[in-house]
Amino acid sequence: MSRRPSRPTEARPPPPATLSWRCRRKRSEQSSVFCCPCEVPRTPANLRRHEGKVMRTLHNVNSTLLVPLIALATATPAAALQLDSETRQRIDDVFAEYDRTGGPGCAVGVVNAGDLVYAGGYGMGQMDHEIPISERSVFYLASVSKQFAAAAIVIADHEGHLALDDDIRRHIPEFPAYDQGTVTVRHLVHHTSGVRDYLSLLNLAGIPFDNILTDEAMLDLITRQRELNFTPGSEHLYSNSGYVLMAEIVKRATGRSLREYADEKIFGPLGMTSTHFHDDRTQIVRDRVFSYHPRDGGGWRTDYLINFDKVGDGGLYSTVEDLARWDGAFYGDVLGVPDFAGRMYERGVLNNGDTIVYARGLGVAPRRGLPRVSHGGGLMGFRTMVARYPEQRTSVITLCNVGTANPGALSMAVEDIVLEGAFTEVAPEGDGPGGPADGAGEEAAVEVPGDVLAGLAGSYQSDEIGSTWTIEAAGNALVLHHPSGESQELSARSEAVFGRGGIELAFVREGGRATAFVLAAGRVRNVRFDRTR
Repeated sequence: MSRRPSRPTEARPPPPATLSWRCRRKRSEQSSVFCCPCEVPRTPANLRRHEGKVMRTLHNVNSTLLVPLIALATATPAAALQLDSETRQRIDDVFAEYDRTGGPGCAVGVVNAGDLVYAGGYGMGQMDHEIPISERSVFYLASVSKQFAAAAIVIADHEGHLALDDDIRRHIPEFPAYDQGTVTVRHLVHHTSGVRDYLSLLNLAGIPFDNILTDEAMLDLITRQRELNFTPGSEHLYSNSGYVLMAEIVKRATGRSLREYADEKIFGPLGMTSTHFHDDRTQIVRDRVFSYHPRDGGGWRTDYLINFDKVGDGGLYSTVEDLARWDGAFYGDVLGVPDFAGRMYERGVLNNGDTIVYARGLGVAPRRGLPRVSHGGGLMGFRTMVARYPEQRTSVITLCNVGTANPGALSMAVEDIVLEGAFTEVAPEGDGPGGPADGAGEEAAVEVPGDVLAGLAGSYQSDEIGSTWTIEAAGNALVLHHPSGESQELSARSEAVFGRGGIELAFVREGGRATAFVLAAGRVRNVRFDRTR
């Protein structure tokens, strides 16, 4: 396929005076349409991995690279980024496999301190109508949304509506008072709360995401949990529930929904006219992108959330153009919060004093010798990544609507092109964040007597997630029958513990017969299932 030519600048609403704009736009070879409509927990059989969304705790990250981030917003501006035609062609080549009219693809933006210096669209945003992707295509951002929820918390804190060290029960009194300790707003922001992940709970309960899931139902599910995963502040474990609770706290503390508050305090001041928290599943969104997965045997199938309107942990719709405007907020006093960038880049600290990589809706970790701030997202067929190098004032935005895309790897390929003269370390070989990881392998199964296995078989129910699981003995293993209709074989790790991949069941026995088991599965721990037969 030949390369799509650049296209002329169109008339458009002016951005805020603090931001300047120039970009190279692209169009399909067969279309003159310039604007277009445009991280999931697995079933027990697949819980061993979650593509690219988990921010692992790092205690020994080079502090000489991370500490300066807080001061970078006020540092002397770097020289404006210039991209010549050869560099632009190299960026296009990164997305060559998506540059097509017969399949979904990606949008990319290269940003210099809020100035969109390059934008490309590759593939189709809506295949039904053959509408191509552009920098104005509206994507579902998945977990990239979290930085905006965190920004709303930062602004609400600055305005005195709440404090980061508030017990969240001050704002959500129905949240349980756990024996394990007090959960604060700060814990939620940094994923150190121990609150069980609600998407994992839905998955374990066999509730599909295309069900209508109300705010009330999700809050009830979260507050119905009898335990935390761990003592607040003792660990870092990614939890979407924390950001759902943050959205509720913003609503109760400010008297406005997260959508309304973000519109007033963030999107309005920045001129992000195509961005919103999608808290109404019936709303028509102009220029919206649909997401897709490959169909077995060839072609594509739509994979799109119609009924999902949860916000905070996700739920943001935006464009490359608007995300470039957001980037500008980190280099000036646009939002009225002193040292806004420094507050957003402040990393979490555990009870033992260790500092984690997760800041406020952002991961902060060096790459190739340079400070880097980033977050990715993935839900259904949407795959997203926004990465920023504050010292170079350079960001890369990667938004894809195909579930097989790896936005982390695509982003890093573009980063390597536009910043190749700035890096001080050689790029490591292998997959980048979000790519395939080597599995640790399964432990050798323990031999368990048949009568012991038979004593574990039966039906077990959890009131916390409202679900019943059935266990049967099969050879030297147990077979778990999940409410979703899937089944999974669990190997014996001892006579009382069975598991595979990321799921583990520890049985409780009385008189030689199992009466319950305690489940651990990724972002959910210590869920009790009591035997019903």
